[in-house]
Amino acid sequence: MSKVATRPGTSRVLDASIASQLLARGESVDPAPAPGLKHLHQLVHIMAGGQAAASNVDMSEDSENGILSDPEETLAQEERLEKRVEMLRAKYGLSHDKTLKQIFKLLDCLIGQYKLNRTEKLLEEVQEVCQSAGSDWRVKHIQSLAFCRWKQYRFKEALALFLEQQAIVGASAALCENIGHTYSSLGDLPSAEQYFERAIELLKVGSYGNKGGIYMGLGLVRDRMGKTKEALPILEQALDHYQKEHTKDHQQLDSSIIAKAHMSIGKAHEKLEDLKQAASHMAEALRIFRRTVGETSPLTAHALGSLGKVRSLMGPEHLKEAISLLRQALKLEIAKDAFHLETVWDLFTRLKDVHMGEARERQQREQSTDQGSHLITLKAIYARYLPLVAQARARITSQHERDDIGTLAVFYKAVGELCMLAQDYNQGEELLNEALRLFALVPNFDCSGLIEGCKVLLSIAQSNQQSRPKLVRPGCMQVGDNATMTAN
Repeated sequence: MSKVATRPGTSRVLDASIASQLLARGESVDPAPAPGLKHLHQLVHIMAGGQAAASNVDMSEDSENGILSDPEETLAQEERLEKRVEMLRAKYGLSHDKTLKQIFKLLDCLIGQYKLNRTEKLLEEVQEVCQSAGSDWRVKHIQSLAFCRWKQYRFKEALALFLEQQAIVGASAALCENIGHTYSSLGDLPSAEQYFERAIELLKVGSYGNKGGIYMGLGLVRDRMGKTKEALPILEQALDHYQKEHTKDHQQLDSSIIAKAHMSIGKAHEKLEDLKQAASHMAEALRIFRRTVGETSPLTAHALGSLGKVRSLMGPEHLKEAISLLRQALKLEIAKDAFHLETVWDLFTRLKDVHMGEARERQQREQSTDQGSHLITLKAIYARYLPLVAQARARITSQHERDDIGTLAVFYKAVGELCMLAQDYNQGEELLNEALRLFALVPNFDCSGLIEGCKVLLSIAQSNQQSRPKLVRPGCMQVGDNATMTAN
């Protein structure tokens, strides 16, 4: 595997004022983990791990950084590193260079797999040691914590850490790329563009960095600035670079970074309304992600959701595939460590709407006027989502109301309506009342249309609970469904 580490996925922001909402719909690009700070500058010199003290612990070198392009081997690598760390901690203690070297290899492996809870715990364990051990380990700790915060959607914290790293070791092409991706995630596109252009200039004078990642970052920024036609050839140049970089004996190798480039190009084609090309690139990305990072990776989840959205726009013949892709994505997004509320809300909303179209088509095809049969159809379609609603609700924390109140409100409205369609009126009413409470607290946004929509839905829920009359026909419960929270 190339010593240039891959960059796990990301996307664009819903609104520049809500920095934690990156992964909802955007392209799969992440900050670039450097192969080691010794390649950035001569500042960091880390001693090799030495001989194994126990014959049952494999001390052979694994991939220097990043995850391997085989999910099973990556898990095996993680297990080997966990054993090494345990053995070295017992023999030398936490503060020994040999122990710390293996801990940071383990952190690279965990971060690459998005195992962020374990990553954060391990970083907390070594924080004091790294601060006292001197600048080498301090910088490594700052870098790893920045990557972790980035993948947790805590972009402001990640930016502060990358800038702290820059203040210690100076600018490099790789670090400027990381800062550029982070500014892009925060919606500060001019600053992002400035850092990517600076990275290109540093490459020209021999600074360590990856040309493909820098060009992909610059292409994504130009795309987000509304210059999609200008961005597309830059993104294609990045893909070409990665494909050449991952060719062996004239054979193209699968790599997650190639899949991320395909996702970026697919998103650009989607914006240009070339859905066939968009689907082609996204399908190839999904194939590669499944091969290289596995079925449950957040990268796979993102590709499933993106391809599902495109398929849902390509006509009735693609409807079945779209629903399958979106359902798989929703299950993965709800379960992953770094739960992202906007992504989950978007998938619930899209599935609700796609199924509503399915119900309308079925109604027209059957030409039935029996309202009871329509209710049976709706319940059959939507009741299977009730367990997923419960799982998603279990991931909501008080922090979502503090930091993401607008998205939380529309989430409750969307899943409340879904519960009503499944004829779970008690839960539907509960969720819609919670949405109303939150809409009243959303600052700098006119929520009157959304509030009115909730009230209409509540009247339906209450009447159905009292006398269980006939529910409205499919399509009547869509007031303000797809409204986006945007600060004035």
